[in-house]
Amino acid sequence: MTHTLIDLGEVPAVLEVRRRPPPYRAVLGVLSAVLLLAAGGAAYQRPPAGPTVIPARLGDTFTIDGNRLYLVGAGGVDSFGSVRDRAITSYELPSMREVSRTTVGVSGTVVSVQQAGDTVVVGYQLDASGDQVTVAYPAGGGPMLWHRPDRLVSVSSADGIVLLSADGGDVAIDLATGAERWRVSRPANGVLAETVAGTGYPQWLISLSGQGRLLAYDAHTGRRIGATTVPTGNRPIAGLIWPVGSYLLVGVGGRYDGYRVPGLERLWQTPADLSQSWMQDDCGTVICTFRQQRGMTVLDPADGQVLWSSDRWTSAGALGPHLMATGGSDEGGGARLSVLDPRTGRELGNFGDWQGLGLAPGGLIYGMIQAPGHYRLVYGLLDPADRSIEVLGSADRVSGGCETGGGVLACRLVDASVAVWRLG
Repeated sequence: MTHTLIDLGEVPAVLEVRRRPPPYRAVLGVLSAVLLLAAGGAAYQRPPAGPTVIPARLGDTFTIDGNRLYLVGAGGVDSFGSVRDRAITSYELPSMREVSRTTVGVSGTVVSVQQAGDTVVVGYQLDASGDQVTVAYPAGGGPMLWHRPDRLVSVSSADGIVLLSADGGDVAIDLATGAERWRVSRPANGVLAETVAGTGYPQWLISLSGQGRLLAYDAHTGRRIGATTVPTGNRPIAGLIWPVGSYLLVGVGGRYDGYRVPGLERLWQTPADLSQSWMQDDCGTVICTFRQQRGMTVLDPADGQVLWSSDRWTSAGALGPHLMATGGSDEGGGARLSVLDPRTGRELGNFGDWQGLGLAPGGLIYGMIQAPGHYRLVYGLLDPADRSIEVLGSADRVSGGCETGGGVLACRLVDASVAVWRLG
């Protein structure tokens, strides 16, 4: 986000919360005027608590993973490709209690951090080649525990393993020692994919060989739990598999067959042309496919038939009984967060200039509104059921890079520090 300073005025001191709104377009027009011109309207039951501010410098980064916030220091400036010490500080959310501060040696850009018990696992990308490496250190500091020239997929604290993507397949290694526990090989001339529910650890690993052999594995144990052969006839294997929730789409001869995972029962072949499409990991009660530039086609998981298609949307995800989609507006404005009926594609309403930040309890969404060129934002709860908005607070001197998770909103400030507000 880019920002310049325009005074939004003082936030009123009293909030009338959760009233049934008039038609949503009228609400959003009035609310936008309220927030941007401070003309009155929705305010607070009580002023929200101020943020916890973490000192940071330009080049430092932060990320939220579950109930942890990680601040990754930029480190010193060294010669190209040399190892640099980076301080990674872990905070418990939402309390913002510092859990550990760990110095790790990396020779590239940190792309992933996860802490499991007393171990911090870091994935980074080599600046020279673009390859990824994974290392582990004791939380709080100490000698490196292990080093692997493989991409970090995820960490399972319950299983005590780290799942890595290696040249020959996926490998699970011991969290504490780095010793290999088990491996699932990528078939020759084939593909291997992880199925992920949300942002957590994968449930299954799916492989497809060039000869059409389709296999499913338990991602926690490496045990094979499903097997079948794709009926190809004279159709070539496209080498494409798309896990979508509890289903799997396999590209064969320009068309896609649908399977149920992990048993790999073949269900149907869709008549839709999805040759230039990609699939959402999980779209609730439907299967969402997206074209490379813009537009989406939605399939019925029961039979693979097309429920609806639209050139309007660029992304969508399930939230309760609705789809939340973005992709612009009929009025020609920028991307808007809209509420759709998943079976018909009908737009039930939208949240105007409010942006979605992440899921909130009770089927709600955390959102924010920020006029172009402003360093101030207002954040709140968005309700897809009636398209109403409850203002929770405001944030000043925000330069961008906002994330929610673990019951907090975290944003970069104009001085590069990180401010963290509790949500509720």
